[in-house]
Amino acid sequence: MEEQFCKHLTNVCQIFKEYGELKDYFNIKQMMSVLKIKDWKKITPFAYYLNPLNDAITVVRKSLLKMNENGPLLIKYIIEENKQL
Repeated sequence: MEEQFCKHLTNVCQIFKEYGELKDYFNIKQMMSVLKIKDWKKITPFAYYLNPLNDAITVVRKSLLKMNENGPLLIKYIIEENKQL
């Protein structure tokens, strides 16, 4: 499962690099191995770089879960039931 996650996230980052503004180097497999280090939050160099990354990943994960919860469309198919329209 972890290997599939690394492949998928690498593909997502590659899309952001080619079509977006991602310019930083990324190695998802390496990031996952660093996150497996015991007490990485207490090791100053790792904490300095990885705490903001971990916080950002948490925000993205929550946003994606919320999007999944809302469904593919935020409006109703039946026009009469779509109060916003």
